[in-house]
Amino acid sequence: MRVLYWIIAIPIAVLIAVFAVSNRAAVTLSLWPLPYELELPLFLPIMVALLVGLGIGLAYEWLVHGKHRRAVRRMDSELKRVKAEDETPKADHPKSDHKALGHS
Repeated sequence: MRVLYWIIAIPIAVLIAVFAVSNRAAVTLSLWPLPYELELPLFLPIMVALLVGLGIGLAYEWLVHGKHRRAVRRMDSELKRVKAEDETPKADHPKSDHKALGHS
């Protein structure tokens, strides 16, 4: 899995670097209705917009899948509880163990 990550991550990093180097021309961003203007390299506002979109998408998915994460936590704790009950010796029914083993 780690190899697959690097097979995908390295070309994407190279593409981002090439994009940034080839789009260094200055652009002026005006922050309407504010009287401010920013002069930035072209790649910077594009990268910021992509990162903001990625953050919004990740936050949305995290919120949507919250109920599934809660269900998994609940099932995990229930499984741990059942395993703990199953591993503890039954002191209240000693005769049932003897019957199961064939002893009287």
